[in-house]
Amino acid sequence: MKALPTAGFEVPNRYNKDILHLMIVDAHSLYVYWEISDRRRWLVSQHFECDYALMPKVIRLYDVTSLYFNGSNAHGYWDVTTTSEANNWYLHHLAAGRTYLVDIGTYTWEHEFIPLLRSNCVVTPNVTETRWGEPMQTVVPEAPADERVHNRIQPYFFENIKAYSPYVR
Repeated sequence: MKALPTAGFEVPNRYNKDILHLMIVDAHSLYVYWEISDRRRWLVSQHFECDYALMPKVIRLYDVTSLYFNGSNAHGYWDVTTTSEANNWYLHHLAAGRTYLVDIGTYTWEHEFIPLLRSNCVVTPNVTETRWGEPMQTVVPEAPADERVHNRIQPYFFENIKAYSPYVR
C-alpha cells in the first residue's frame, strides 16, 4: 500500500472564537468546552483593570428544568472554579431527567459572578425507561408575552460585558 502524503497542516490550539458548548455524558454527568476570543479577554481585562490570566475562571451550572430561564430564576445553581488554562470540564453528580445550562465567567472583588458566555441547554436522560406514550423530555414553557420583542425573546445584558451576541434585523 502507498502511504498518504502529509500536508504539513497543524490543528491550531485556538480558533479565536467565542464558544461555550454543553454535552451530555450520561444521566449524571455533563461535559463542557469553551474558547474565549482575544477580543472578549481584552474587553474583560480593560473593564476590570486586571490581567485576564489572573482572573478566576468560573463555570456556573444552572438547573432550569421546566422553566423559561431569564437569567435569575433557576431552580438552583452551582459554581465550579476551574484552572486558568482549562478549556473544558466534566460536571458530575447531577440529577437525571433535568435540564441544565452553564455560563463561563469570573468573579468581581465582591464575589459577584459576571457571565462571559452562555451555553446551550441539555436534558440529562432518565435513569428509568420511558413508558409507551410518555414524553421523553420535559416540555419547556413558552416565553411570557411581555418579554418578547417582534416575536423574539428580549435578551438581558450586563452593562458592557455581554454573555449574548445581539442580533440586528
